[in-house]
Amino acid sequence: MRQRKGHALGAFLLLPGIILLAACGRSPSSSNAANPVRIGLVVPLTSGVPTAAQSVVEGAQLAVEDINAEKGIRGRLLTLSTVDDHGVPEEAVRLVEQLVGEQVVAIVGPVTDATTIAAAGVVERFKVLLISPGATGTLPYGGHFVFRTALPARTLAGAAARYLVETLAIRRIAVVHDSNDYGTTVAVAFDEAIRARGATITSRRLYRDGDTDFTRHVRGALGENAQAVFLAGYPDEGALFLRQLRAVAPELVVAGTDALYSNDILSWAGAAASGLYVTTGFVAGTSLPLVRDFVAKYRQKYGRVPDQYAAQSYDAVRALAFAMRRVGFDRQKIRDTIATLRRFPGVTGEVSFDRWGDPVREVIVARVKGGTFVQVSP
Repeated sequence: MRQRKGHALGAFLLLPGIILLAACGRSPSSSNAANPVRIGLVVPLTSGVPTAAQSVVEGAQLAVEDINAEKGIRGRLLTLSTVDDHGVPEEAVRLVEQLVGEQVVAIVGPVTDATTIAAAGVVERFKVLLISPGATGTLPYGGHFVFRTALPARTLAGAAARYLVETLAIRRIAVVHDSNDYGTTVAVAFDEAIRARGATITSRRLYRDGDTDFTRHVRGALGENAQAVFLAGYPDEGALFLRQLRAVAPELVVAGTDALYSNDILSWAGAAASGLYVTTGFVAGTSLPLVRDFVAKYRQKYGRVPDQYAAQSYDAVRALAFAMRRVGFDRQKIRDTIATLRRFPGVTGEVSFDRWGDPVREVIVARVKGGTFVQVSP
C-alpha cells in the first residue's frame, strides 16, 4: 500500500506519544504473564490511511487473543507493542529502532510502502524479522529479514489482466490511473501484462489526487470503443469515476486492484459500483471454514466485516506464533522458520514465502454484486 497525503479514509483515536500494549485472551499462568513475548506492531494510525491501519491493529489483536486462548506460546503470554509511525518514513525508522532495543522478537508492519522501505534497512542491520501486512511495492532486502503477507501490486495487476483477457475475452482496454506512485506502478504492470497477452491498451489517462471531473476519461474510453476500463487508484476518486461512467455506459466492464476492494467504494459509489471487478488477497465471503470462523469472530468483536488488511495482519501474527512454537524466541531462528514456511493455513489461503519474502498464494478475483464483494475466481 502506498499512503496518500491529505485523504482521511476513516477515524482512529490514539493518545499521542503512548505505546499501546495489547494483551488479549487468557494468561497461561500468572508467572508467565509477567514475562510476556512481545511483537512490535508499526501502523500509520494518524495518517492518510487510518482505515487500513485500524484494520491491521484489529486483525493483529484478534490473532493475539486467539493465540493466548490456546495457552500462548510455550506457556508465555503474547502481547503487542503498538506504535504509530504517522505514515512518515523517518518516524518508522525511529520506532523500529526503539522496538528492537526493547527486545521485541519480531515486527508486524509497517503498512505503507514508504515506511516499510525505510524500516527495511533497520531490521536488516539488527537481524530482526519484519512482516508487512500492507506494503505492495518493491521492497529492499526482501527475503533477508523483510517479508510481507500483502500481495505485490505487480502480482495483483497481472492477475487482473489475465482475468479480463483469458476469462472475459476482452481485447481492448482503456487505462485510467492516479498519477501518484501507486497508480503509476499498477498501471504500468497492467499495461505490460495486457500487451504480453496480445490485447490492446487503447489509451492511458491519468488524474491527480482530489480531481472530481472525469469527463475526458469517460469520453475517451467510449470514443476508443474500449470494451473495458482498468482503474488504478483509490476509492474516493474511484467512486466519482464510477458514478460518471455508469451515467453514460452502465454495462461497460470496469476492473481494478485491491485498493478498490473497500467498503468505502461500496458506500461512496453506491449502485455505480455494481459489476466492478477487483483482484485481492482476501474476500470475507469465502466459504472455507477457517475464513468463516475468522470473519464471525472479527464481526462479533469489532462489529464489521474484515478487509484484506485485517486478514493479512492476522496471518502475519499467526505465522510468527507458529514459528516461535517451533523454535523458541531467537530472532534468527524465527526468521529462518518463516523463510521456509510452506502452506501454512491462513485466512488469506495457504501461506508460503518465496526467496524475496513475497507470499506465494492465489490471487482472488471478486465482483461487486448486491452491494457486496463476491468471489468469482478461482
